Amino acid sequence: MTRVGNPVGRRQFVGGVAALAGSAMLTGCGMGAGGGGGDNKSMTFLNDAALKGTPFQSVVDAFQKESGIKVTVQPVPAEYDTKFRTVLASGAPPDLVKINDDYVKGISASGALLDLRELIEKEKVDTSKFEQNLYNFPKQEDGSHTAWVIGHSPRLIFYNPAMFKAAGLPLPPTTWSAENWTWDDFQETAKKLTIPGKQYGALVYLDTGFEQTFSINNGSPDGIYSKDGTKFTLADPKGAEAVQWATDLTCKAKVQPAWGDIQGDNADLQMFAQGRLAMMFAQFSVVPYLEQAVKGMTWDVAPPPAGPSGQLTESSVMTYAIPKKAKNPEAAFKLLAYLTSKEGGETFAKGKQWLPMNKDALSALAGPPQHIELFKEAVGHSTLPNQTLDTLGARQIYRPALEKVYNCESQASGVLQSVKAQVEKIINKG
Repeated sequence: MTRVGNPVGRRQFVGGVAALAGSAMLTGCGMGAGGGGGDNKSMTFLNDAALKGTPFQSVVDAFQKESGIKVTVQPVPAEYDTKFRTVLASGAPPDLVKINDDYVKGISASGALLDLRELIEKEKVDTSKFEQNLYNFPKQEDGSHTAWVIGHSPRLIFYNPAMFKAAGLPLPPTTWSAENWTWDDFQETAKKLTIPGKQYGALVYLDTGFEQTFSINNGSPDGIYSKDGTKFTLADPKGAEAVQWATDLTCKAKVQPAWGDIQGDNADLQMFAQGRLAMMFAQFSVVPYLEQAVKGMTWDVAPPPAGPSGQLTESSVMTYAIPKKAKNPEAAFKLLAYLTSKEGGETFAKGKQWLPMNKDALSALAGPPQHIELFKEAVGHSTLPNQTLDTLGARQIYRPALEKVYNCESQASGVLQSVKAQVEKIINKG
């Protein structure tokens, strides 16, 4: 749900992975439920970015060497969702495709994705090594497993300790604790860290993952959408209150940059790297960028501030799927299995591209930042948005409408209620 991999544009949400693209695959004969008919010694792989120079490329290279399967990557760095839907509807789709995690339910309902259960059993994948909430994320109501999670990117608060010291403030908690770290504490801290004309204390609302995180922590039972994917629950009072609280850091408290000032790509990361932003809500995937861009400054991470009802956070989930018409489904799944193996996961962890699915690989993760273990622990403090049949369509309605809120022109409750019926019509279209 926002950027993953290398930093990318602010609206390339959930699964907007920016450091993927790839090459590599497996072996086997065609599956009865899938397309089949290929040689399973080669495969094609549609991804939303090029893999060259990334940990992903290293994993794919290792897979090709070990399996003897040739992987041909088809990177689509722009307008990926359009290309993805086009090739999926064709008679000869790639063997493996990157799929936005928010779109799994809708695409699965179209019948275009292969149920992976038979391949999971055939490859004898030890799924007990995976975090179960993430592993089960792509499962559908009928029990089918139509996508595969290869990693995740939790969100935390990144902060500049030197700014805290200069303001005479204690540092944020180093564990998942609400002590002195509630929404009120966070806002008061941000006020003391703000120096008009020089630096802002916080930035929360640029990362769209705040919608789910803060609404759930405010007491919303479902977050953005209801569990069955038919209701736009962000428009309910608890959801709207959360959106307004985050926005009022700008409109009332004056501790957060104005919406119009942060619309350039990576504006938040640049402000943070330049020492003009003390705290920001961001994904694990920005860590490599900060390691390279931040010079002469120490930075660290803390859990999100605890809301009235909890202290959870949201991860962007890296999901891949095998089209039902794929020619080499077994080869494609062998690659997926390798990407979530201990060996593959360790490469992702060392390169800090995302957190690996395989828990045995997490020991390879090391700082900076100093408290990088908070990312590992985030799995136990996580919330994932419920899926709908058309999450993309819903976003195209309510996110532009929220611009008036972010620009301090309207209140969140009124704006969200004004589009609720339209959003719910979209997500119930079937």
